[in-house]
Amino acid sequence: MTTQERTDGPWAGAGPDPALDPALWGALRALGHPVDFAAGGTILFQGSPSESMLLLEEGLATVSVAAADGAEVFLAFRGPGSLLGEFGYVDRRPRSAMVRAAVPTRCRVLPRPALDRFLGADPEAQRAVTAAVVAKMRAVTDRRVRYTQGRIGVRIGRVLLDHAREFGVPGPGRAVVIDVPLVHPRIADLVGARSRIVGLELARLQEAGLVDTGYRSSPRKLRVLDPEGLRRRLGEPAG
Repeated sequence: MTTQERTDGPWAGAGPDPALDPALWGALRALGHPVDFAAGGTILFQGSPSESMLLLEEGLATVSVAAADGAEVFLAFRGPGSLLGEFGYVDRRPRSAMVRAAVPTRCRVLPRPALDRFLGADPEAQRAVTAAVVAKMRAVTDRRVRYTQGRIGVRIGRVLLDHAREFGVPGPGRAVVIDVPLVHPRIADLVGARSRIVGLELARLQEAGLVDTGYRSSPRKLRVLDPEGLRRRLGEPAG
């Protein structure tokens, strides 16, 4: 798989996943078989055996976990170029999260026996995959800390800036359209707040001319109208 083939299409290379070398990605891809998922379809079930690792090739996925009360808590979007189920593959424990297709999505499923043989025969590839998993874990941990520290408005602003950078497409002027369904309940899950509070904070940002909540757009999508202005408001370093 060439670099161009890997990065074409919406959300390609998006998300915090560290990128694997294109040659290694191609070698891993050759081990598996494609599986297509309709929008809303479950790609991985939380608690199921970790019998494979997946490469997300096309589409968009959501990652969530079941809370103690049975409610699902949103964790992240994943775009093409992402590894799925890699934590369970490495530690051989049951799946730690639920992964669903947000839109029609294609994954390449790598069965554990084939992947074990490949990585066992190629120490360099094994180190690269392990390094990618560790780097992703660090990124996920760092993000969870950033989203739960500081004033609620600052935490929400960080979510918007991160998603604008990773899933944004240019809009009018300086605006960046967050081209994924980052709805209020998902933001609320990320920052540990109620959806009503998220709505109030977004309204404040809209009044300041920094955000458009997308009420008048169809489909509804958040827009960051002034990314640098939002960074200054939050005290974040320039992007």
